[in-house]
Amino acid sequence: MESNRSANLFTIARLVRENRARTRGDIASLLSMRSTSVSDFVGELVTRDIVREATIKARGRGRPAVALSFNAQRLGAIFIGVTDHSLVGKAVDLDFRVLAETSVVPPVDCDNAAMGALLRQLVNEVSRTFSVGMEISDIVLSLPGLLDVPSTTWCVASRWPNLLNLDIAETLDCFDIPVTLVRNLDAELAGIRLREGSGHGENALLLHWGYGIGAAFSSGDRVINNDRGRFCEIGHWGLGNAAGRQCTCGNKDCLETVAALWAIGPALHEQVPNLPNNENEMADDLRRLDIEDVPVIQTALTEMLRVTANLCRLLFPDRIILVGPFAQNPEIFRRFVDSISQAPLLKSLDMAQVATVESTAGNEILGALAEPLDKSLLRLIDATETRS
Repeated sequence: MESNRSANLFTIARLVRENRARTRGDIASLLSMRSTSVSDFVGELVTRDIVREATIKARGRGRPAVALSFNAQRLGAIFIGVTDHSLVGKAVDLDFRVLAETSVVPPVDCDNAAMGALLRQLVNEVSRTFSVGMEISDIVLSLPGLLDVPSTTWCVASRWPNLLNLDIAETLDCFDIPVTLVRNLDAELAGIRLREGSGHGENALLLHWGYGIGAAFSSGDRVINNDRGRFCEIGHWGLGNAAGRQCTCGNKDCLETVAALWAIGPALHEQVPNLPNNENEMADDLRRLDIEDVPVIQTALTEMLRVTANLCRLLFPDRIILVGPFAQNPEIFRRFVDSISQAPLLKSLDMAQVATVESTAGNEILGALAEPLDKSLLRLIDATETRS
């Protein structure tokens, strides 16, 4: 019985949170619930400061209306992600708004001990930015590389080759806050799908081409293997070209050695001297760039198109979502569209659609935090029920 009550409370809180219900009458109508029950549930949510109410003066002689609003700062989460070579920590509320952020730059030779110290530093700094009375319910890390999600272990990160099997939960155990680990591309794809509203059974391939190269894949509303943290590390697929180029992963002649920004950056800056170093900042410059004048991009694009065509033969996506600064260039986008349309094994099937989306921290934050924050809100409601 108590679980049904908690479920009703959670449903009502979400209706208000999503602006689908502004009054008690809206709730009663949407849930086909008696007004006395609605008032009871809303009263409890108001008492616990999950929902707030305000009286709106009525026009004429009618009774004043009571408007409901969701208290997005009842709970908050600490989000930690990676941008280029920086660890970025953000304070985020229940509406996924970033309230504050700070960052640190781990040295390239950063090992487990040094990375652990920097992560604790970030959590300490971000936690001080939450307003008084705001409960920090979760620490969520959206990280690149190979992860072991069930054991909250950051296994490998090519940016920091001395980092190996860092136990994130143990590293942050001193804060006594639940820790969640998610692969950054899985989080970004989940966020994109959440913003779109529904998957409708579509298979979608997210392809990121920027500082590093990677992919994520979803079938319907489910991001494949996101509960493991290891999938589609295409940046470290071997090219077999015997060029002998050293990759940050420790192997030689991976795709990233000829196409990732970390590898082609020096040659690219020689050919385009004023190009910014940051992924987000360089997107506008790359959008206007004539790639016919930049041989290093032409070589990188050839390899990216070959790998993408092979991924299509393996996964058969309905849609390919290109993200990262290179995907913003119109000619690069056109070449992807042409390449997919010419993939011979797909001629008997509907052609995959190619789309481009700007990489935004908002998508990654939404995808990483949606489930943990929902669970924390439900735990808060369950705890409320237990105390009452």
